[in-house]
Amino acid sequence: MDLIIFDLDGTLVDSMSYWRNLTIDFLGARNLKISTEVLHFLNTYNLKLSIGFLKDYYKLRESFDQLYSEFDNRIIDFYSNKVKLKDGALEILKYFKERGLKIVLGTSTNEEYARIPLEKFGLKKYVEDINTVENIGTTKNKAEFFHILCKKYGILEKSSYLVDDSFIALRSAKEAGLVTIGIYDENSKDTWEDIKRENPHSIKNLLDLKNI
Repeated sequence: MDLIIFDLDGTLVDSMSYWRNLTIDFLGARNLKISTEVLHFLNTYNLKLSIGFLKDYYKLRESFDQLYSEFDNRIIDFYSNKVKLKDGALEILKYFKERGLKIVLGTSTNEEYARIPLEKFGLKKYVEDINTVENIGTTKNKAEFFHILCKKYGILEKSSYLVDDSFIALRSAKEAGLVTIGIYDENSKDTWEDIKRENPHSIKNLLDLKNI
C-alpha cells in the first residue's frame, strides 16, 4: 500500500443523509420524485453535473445559475455549521500519515466545499491533495478517474487503495485495478451486501482499516 484514496462524503464525514435529503427536498418542493438508483448515480457527480442532470431530466424551468445558487448557499451552510466527522476519521488519517503513506481525497464534492471540513476538523495536515470530479475531468463512475489519480502520483494501481461508501465508485476503482475497501454508511445500506460481495475488503468503522 503506497497510496490511499479516501472518499469524503459518507466516508470521512457524515453527510450523505444531507445530500440525499437536499435533492429529495429540492425536487419535492416541485412535486417531483427521484428513485434510489438515480440518487446513487448522482453520488458520483459533482454539483454542476448533478444540477445539469436534474434540469434536463426533470425539464426544470429555472436557469442553471438560479438552481446552482439555491444549492450553493445551503451546502456552504451545512459544511460550515452542521457536518460531523465519521468516527475514527482523524485517528485513521494520522495512523496512515505516520506510516508514510500518501493520503489524498477522491471526491465528487466541489473542492471549495471539501476544503471546509478538512480545515474545520484539522484533516488538512494529513490529506495531501484534493481530487474532484471537476479537477480530474471525469466522474467516479468511470475507471478513468482512478487511472488518472494513479498516474498523477506515479503510483501503480495495484499499490493504490480506495476507501469509499459508493458501490458505483468502488466498482470503477476495482475495474481500474485498485484495491478497494467498502465502508458502511447508513444511507447506502441498500447496497451493503453488494459492496461486501464485490470488494476484497469491507469495514463498518474507519479504525478497522488498521487490520487490513
